[in-house]
Amino acid sequence: MAPSHLALVTGCVVATFSAAIAVYHGLTLLKPAQKRKGLREKLPRGIYTWRRPDLVQLKEDDLWNNLTSVLRDAGLIPWICASFSCLVSPSKYILSAGFAYATPTRDVPQHSGSPERLGVFQCMNALSRTAQTADGVAVVVRVIAIQNEGQQHLALLRKIAAGPLSLISSNHCLPMFREIFFEDIVLGVFPKAGGCVDEAFGAWAENSVGDVLDMILQTLEGLVFLHDLHIAHRDMFLSNLLVQWHPESLRTMTVPISRPRVYIIDFEFAVEFPPDCPTEDRVSVGYPLCKWYPSTGYSRPAPPEVECGKPYCPFKLDVWQLGAVFTDWSFAVCWPYVFIIRVATNNNLILSRRRFRR
Repeated sequence: MAPSHLALVTGCVVATFSAAIAVYHGLTLLKPAQKRKGLREKLPRGIYTWRRPDLVQLKEDDLWNNLTSVLRDAGLIPWICASFSCLVSPSKYILSAGFAYATPTRDVPQHSGSPERLGVFQCMNALSRTAQTADGVAVVVRVIAIQNEGQQHLALLRKIAAGPLSLISSNHCLPMFREIFFEDIVLGVFPKAGGCVDEAFGAWAENSVGDVLDMILQTLEGLVFLHDLHIAHRDMFLSNLLVQWHPESLRTMTVPISRPRVYIIDFEFAVEFPPDCPTEDRVSVGYPLCKWYPSTGYSRPAPPEVECGKPYCPFKLDVWQLGAVFTDWSFAVCWPYVFIIRVATNNNLILSRRRFRR
């Protein structure tokens, strides 16, 4: 074969081989994108259906199992599902990053309040799951926005749970560490706290009246901070109040030198008004829900104005909701020190607030 023909054949072989390699690499690069596209189709299209995946024939655990690769790409290791809605850390002990602690008297691993129990998380609904960073810091990942739903919630968290306002001492909003984006879904990453305030009284925690009063006063301080920013939470119930740890002064029989910080969470139903909005226009109508939630499913306590559909002040609603849950605790000795007074006159929601000097 002539040298020129040999060179031509060699060139054709090399070109064909190079083209084959390029096609192979192109297909390889397309696979993750195609896989991610298929993954999005398996996830709910709205926040309410994510909260209630059973409505669209989806399993709660499958939702987050599908997102395992997304979380791992973000540097997070999902916790292990031990039973329905109960997750456990893959490590024996978690790193709290300053948000979760245990009292020294709780040294039995299976007891609530022990260091080992900090590695257990009970999910309230399908919107959130626990994970941890590569160095072991425990976090909670929550669905914040899907498409156009939840954008106001996201903007509010960016304002008060991140940035300069999150550093204000009277701001008791749980900080948002970061955001994770997947297609049209935005996930918020928050620190895992030590416990919930609904366990502060009448549950396993042996807190004194002083312990509980401090939690109440911190909650009110955080609520005043929000109201000063013209933000109404509209879901101020104990399940949305977290605490670093339970002091359990009745168990230790000592007055603690340090006090746990209380955090307010779940601003999904919150509303914010412009500073120049007239007071008479700062009202809500109907149940304190987002428009994509069915009002027929509202199960929280509500004052008459909310149930009858009349315009009401959402800031007073916050106070009413706290007053309702504090009343449920039923320890009369606390009431002289609490600066919330609920006055019901002619079935109207009349709530007054006095400043308390600590």
